[in-house]
Amino acid sequence: MKVKKMAAVFTAAVALAVISACGGSPDVKASKVKVGKLIQGVEPKVTAYIRTWPLGSDEAERSRGIRWTAEQIHGEYLEEIIIAFGTIDQSDKSTIIFADLPADGSWDLWGECAKLKQIWPHLRQNLSIGGWGAEFSDTAADPALRAALIANISDYLRQYNLDGADIDWEYPVGPDWGQEIKSRPEDRANYIALLTELRAAMDALGQETGKRYGLSACVPAGPWWVTKNDAAAAAGIVDNLKLMAYDYYGGWSATTGHLANLYANPADPAGNLCTVQAVDTYLNAGVPAEKIVLGFAFYGRAWRGVGDGGTNGLYQKYEESAYPDGLIWPQIKELLKKNSGYTRHWDDVAHASFLYNGDVFISYTDEQAIKDIAAYAQEKGLGGVMVWEYAQDINGDLFKVLNDSIQ
Repeated sequence: MKVKKMAAVFTAAVALAVISACGGSPDVKASKVKVGKLIQGVEPKVTAYIRTWPLGSDEAERSRGIRWTAEQIHGEYLEEIIIAFGTIDQSDKSTIIFADLPADGSWDLWGECAKLKQIWPHLRQNLSIGGWGAEFSDTAADPALRAALIANISDYLRQYNLDGADIDWEYPVGPDWGQEIKSRPEDRANYIALLTELRAAMDALGQETGKRYGLSACVPAGPWWVTKNDAAAAAGIVDNLKLMAYDYYGGWSATTGHLANLYANPADPAGNLCTVQAVDTYLNAGVPAEKIVLGFAFYGRAWRGVGDGGTNGLYQKYEESAYPDGLIWPQIKELLKKNSGYTRHWDDVAHASFLYNGDVFISYTDEQAIKDIAAYAQEKGLGGVMVWEYAQDINGDLFKVLNDSIQ
């Protein structure tokens, strides 16, 4: 989904996935938290990944080194937050490291997590291992290394009172056209072995601690993944598969297009890229609907040098990427203001919003899109929704809309 820096997070990673197809008061918490049916002991979730690197949408902002605090998290809109990322140290291929934490100790990730638990006791906190560029293949191929990695994960769960783990391997086996990280055909079986052994270790840990630990895995929207991996077997092990239903278009694309459209638009030159197609791909591969947690993108993609083309810039050639690290919601809100020069448009076919000023085209997710996608998730009986990534909507504006849409 991502890795350490936003630029890496938002470019090559999810392109590959898709080209292939202040806390509130206790009384507020009690009234806002939703209760859903149990799936292997874990409630359906409104989940948000949350970064370990500095806040900001570009390198200049991130260079200030400001990170989130527990008081900024609107836990009234969430059931689960996933800390992203721990990665596998390639020197021993089994130790978990956090390369984005400040070396001077100026920000205490686990201290903030402990505060967050005090403010929002209901909010499950899981640890994600992986992200774009994270190497798993060698570790998963070796039973001893798998065991060592799993022991490390268990240690983190125990030491920091975490509630579960998320495996974000991007991607086992890989597509036919190749990928940057190491992969091998044996990843198909080794991926299942890693999940199976991790589930067993977490169950054993739960016997000691009295907790039931959640386990999820992140998967791409592109249809190639289910041809290379056993999606049904993975779904049988984890509590849910978190479907990255976004980044259908970006700076890697030949034209502008929608970031995370719900339905296909026949005018789309790249084919039928859409969330409905992504969900159907996993359903047809044998994944139960209640095991799919549908991803939302709380950010935007932009292109510069875009002609109107009679479509207000949609599906048009462009000169270069604009905002190559992506736009976060506060930036988009500024562009939605009356005198910004941008006009907001809605694609009635694809159910997607975009902005255009005669030169720059921006695809993003707004309130209307959130409501439509949330309604679809409920109609399909999906197991919940997730957002990439919390710091892109640090004030909780879109989280409130999402929360209200799935009551």
